[in-house]
Amino acid sequence: MKINFLTKMLVEFSVTNFRSICQRQTLTLVASAYDELQDLNTFDAGLPDATLHLLRSAVLYGPNASGKSTLIQALAFLDQLVLQSHRSQIGDLLDLTPFKLTAESRNGDSKFEITIIEAGVRYEYGVSCNSRRISEEWLLAYPLGMPQKWFHRVWDVNTAKYVYKFSTKLGGGRKRHDWAQDTLENTLYLSKSVQNNQEQLRVVFNWFKERLRVVSAPHTMSSSYTVQRCAEKNDRRRIVEFLNAADLGIADIRLKEAAFSVDQLPKNVPKKVREQFAQQIAKDLNGKNVTSVKFVHQDVLTQELIEFAEDEESDGTRALFAFAGPWLDVTENERILVVDELDTSLHPMLVHFLVKHLHHTGSKAQLIFTTHDTSLLSQKILRRDQVWFMEKNSERASNLYPLSDFSPRENEAIERGYLNGRYGGIPFLKDLDFYGI
Repeated sequence: MKINFLTKMLVEFSVTNFRSICQRQTLTLVASAYDELQDLNTFDAGLPDATLHLLRSAVLYGPNASGKSTLIQALAFLDQLVLQSHRSQIGDLLDLTPFKLTAESRNGDSKFEITIIEAGVRYEYGVSCNSRRISEEWLLAYPLGMPQKWFHRVWDVNTAKYVYKFSTKLGGGRKRHDWAQDTLENTLYLSKSVQNNQEQLRVVFNWFKERLRVVSAPHTMSSSYTVQRCAEKNDRRRIVEFLNAADLGIADIRLKEAAFSVDQLPKNVPKKVREQFAQQIAKDLNGKNVTSVKFVHQDVLTQELIEFAEDEESDGTRALFAFAGPWLDVTENERILVVDELDTSLHPMLVHFLVKHLHHTGSKAQLIFTTHDTSLLSQKILRRDQVWFMEKNSERASNLYPLSDFSPRENEAIERGYLNGRYGGIPFLKDLDFYGI
């Protein structure tokens, strides 16, 4: 059942001085003035300025080690910092690595900036930090279309103290300063104040908590959430429909509970590993029931229903099944899903299916993903402003830029142009002599 959250969206994300990224790099989901696929691939941002439309998806291309994963990691870092920093203890270091190839960046702060929309209000939140402390933090709100800087926090190196400025538009009165005093150097004011029941800031905190979902790669996802969803009849039907929309030919899904046995471990677990962990696993799960999944197919001649164990299905089917529950959650609750290497364990046609499925649902969910599958560029699935590239520049720092920088024509052969190096973002392979040493 769809949860009635207030509509929240990602507009833009920027990062500076983080891992392979040196200079400020910005990914925007603001739609350009292109006409193609406007009804399917974009939606109204819901601001008083009705001209602003946002993209439902964006894809990042680039060679290995170009920085695509770094951008995803930067968003994941900010997400975890917001959600977890209030738990920090004095002296805890932030797990943060700046760009290391210049002295200035090695000794400088990393910066993260994000713009979101919630219920017709735009928010701009930013953090500048190093491994020891939060150096600067700020939040702007645009409730009437005009900026209100609700709070601004800056570390004063001369006094070794924070200087706070609060807007009269931010409630809390004297408590705002009390919460500031309670906020450690390695803790965000946003996170700490929300834990102290600053309800006005909770809408921004909850955007990270309830909306943003960052996944390192589909093959790392467990199927446990999808299995949980299958326990409800209507959700199971929807998951079967979702899988069959990808032409997997599954008639039904059945769940079976039984007492745990080591024999239930997947057959592809190496024997040595199975033997090594059998006793510990058996001890942990002794006396507990576990749920196994059976995929039901029809006999091609008699239409008899035949059960297949999960490990009898293909890697692609298992990967899409694991993805199905979270995907339904994302689309029905209009979350923002960020996936690194979406094509790692999914066939290109399944990736095409997922992107088209998102565009056709009418949901205001958003998808950002990295991939090496260039066939997406030739299928008329994406608009020209949905395609981004990442490559290293001459200083060996990651550079992010959109396809639209090249002013491509509407019917341009984007895939061929990309593979021919017109837009950059492809591996540069030196000639190698495999026989001479």
